[in-house]
Amino acid sequence: MLHADYTLKDILKDGITISDVLAQLKLREKDFQKEVSFIQQGERIRSLFPDIYSSRMDRAQHNLDGYAILPGSSSWHFIGNPVKWYENIYDYAEYSYQLNRMDHWRTMAEAYSFTGDIQYAQKIVDEFYHWIEECPCQPLYNQQGELALMDFDGYECNQGIWRSLEVGIRMYRTWPYIIHHLLDSGLIDEKFLETYLLSIYQHGRVLYLITPKLWPNADHNHYLMENNGLLYLSCMFPELKDSDTWKAHAIHEMERSIMAQVTDEGGQIEGCASYHNGCTYWFALPLLLSKKYSFSMSCAYQERVKKMVEYSTHATRPCGGNSAWGDSHTKSGTFSVGAFCYYLATGDGTYIANALCYYSIGDFLNVIAPYIWEVPDLEDLNRWIQTAQQHHRYPELPTVSWQKKLKQTFLRTDWSNDALYVMFACRTPIQNEHEHIDPAGFEFTAYGRTLLGDPSIYTYKNDENRKKAKSAHWHNCLTLNHRNPWEYISSWESGKQDIGDIMCVKQNSQFMYATAFHMNYRPTRHQRTVAVVDSRFLAVMDYLEDIEPDTSVQINFHMDASRAVADSEQSFAQSLSDDANVAVFSDKRLKPHLVPAKISVIDYTWHDTMIARFETDHLSDTDTAFLSVAVPLRPGCTAPSVTDINSHIVRPGEVHFSVRIDNTYYTLKLSDGSLTIERTAASQA
Repeated sequence: MLHADYTLKDILKDGITISDVLAQLKLREKDFQKEVSFIQQGERIRSLFPDIYSSRMDRAQHNLDGYAILPGSSSWHFIGNPVKWYENIYDYAEYSYQLNRMDHWRTMAEAYSFTGDIQYAQKIVDEFYHWIEECPCQPLYNQQGELALMDFDGYECNQGIWRSLEVGIRMYRTWPYIIHHLLDSGLIDEKFLETYLLSIYQHGRVLYLITPKLWPNADHNHYLMENNGLLYLSCMFPELKDSDTWKAHAIHEMERSIMAQVTDEGGQIEGCASYHNGCTYWFALPLLLSKKYSFSMSCAYQERVKKMVEYSTHATRPCGGNSAWGDSHTKSGTFSVGAFCYYLATGDGTYIANALCYYSIGDFLNVIAPYIWEVPDLEDLNRWIQTAQQHHRYPELPTVSWQKKLKQTFLRTDWSNDALYVMFACRTPIQNEHEHIDPAGFEFTAYGRTLLGDPSIYTYKNDENRKKAKSAHWHNCLTLNHRNPWEYISSWESGKQDIGDIMCVKQNSQFMYATAFHMNYRPTRHQRTVAVVDSRFLAVMDYLEDIEPDTSVQINFHMDASRAVADSEQSFAQSLSDDANVAVFSDKRLKPHLVPAKISVIDYTWHDTMIARFETDHLSDTDTAFLSVAVPLRPGCTAPSVTDINSHIVRPGEVHFSVRIDNTYYTLKLSDGSLTIERTAASQA
């Protein structure tokens, strides 16, 4: 017997029977629904948001037929009927992890509420019993009587099915929705509920005993999902004897986590926009639960959630999508998630209106579809969306954001979709392995398109694709001797990193810039300044000190275009897309070579791109500097005349760069990281 260690008497408070639990559960759920059943809520969603209804029903039909989309492929594939919980057809740990999160159960539960068709509910219940029999939890304690922590922290034990993260996700994301949607189906009887309670009690013990030991500093996104799982199950079933202890613990740990993980500027410490937006939901979820289950989170907690949405706004490209820094996607986990979560928590749809300046209604609805059932007032949400469609409401935030603790900055000329935008970061040492090998790297968008992009995440699988996507060679970075700034060991392991930071960030009416440095090529010090000048071009100034003999330099510009042209004589390269393009001009000592590459916008999908790699042979000077100029080009426009690119080291720490663009000479004076710019008309030079 799977749960021979426990009986209902062991896990329920004194005097409570399974009949009591079922009766009280139905009363609570009815109270939460405010006389609106899930079947009725489904009818309202179908009426107000027919696209959500259609997309969710399409997924549910595939799930009913035994198909799912899981890591390793972007296509539907057969997962078994019954599900083969231990089969891993792509030899990829994420496949097993996500299969055992049972997201397809939630989709089919929604389909039941949309249609009342019992076959969706019956399939969930059948698969539930099958999983209970097939996938018992490994022992919590080892033979020495100690907590078996590592048995819950990876794929090696039990194929990751009871990894603590999956335990947490099941408890907040899928299993509660079986109850919410199917409670009145006739299938949630005492037999089902007894099996369910015995299993979630085991889940709760893992989350309460194991996870605090895995994350003692509360400094990882996993810990949020794990504590949300513990919080949700303890709120849903106060009849469990440990529910009060578990609930208090989860609330305390979420409060501790937001202080440990969210900076004063609002960024989640991993610095990846997609994970940040995910964390916004995970931090917002206790605020949602607090309304249902009558507890409160601190004012400081709520204020930090708001700051998180502001970060999400800054990390949104003018053309839509996230900044792709680190393990971020540009088409999922976006600002739309953060904006919608804030609305769920507060009822304020201002950020939804902001998000709809950068995303289509279809994209927005696709992102929020899994959460739509949590909206108490669908008509109010629809009003926010309809108003935003009629009148663009751009964010009322500064155009420069310096995330000091994250060592990131966001620069944009304005909040319009055509704005010039730069995300620039120098995160070294890194926080964790979701970050890439890209010190002083950047991305650049303009005129509604990403021009110089970040490879983003294609896969977590430890293979050549992962290695390339994380390497400096595929980022807009400078490298020495074709060597990464630090060693790539595996998907989740890197070599030692040295110090680095952003030194200053400033703006005035004519330009905005940020300067960073790092020491990962010690003894060489690399300093880079990126400046958006006259809302016209991006200047990239690289200054190298204490260069070792015979060092070569490579400066990479990752063009988000499958075709490009390069001219070594002119030290020039340009993307060749049908939309906006970018022309890069550099120091004549640097010769461009075109290197085929890839950029991913969502898991397991990527497209062809081209890197313009500007290289110089072995340097003889111990100190040197290079200026590169990236000029964005509107569709159909040709590049301006860019000539006379020079650099002069005046003294240690002070470099003067110069360039002529059409009829204007620019002199960019960099002194200890601070920048001034002088302009002279060509006729006056």
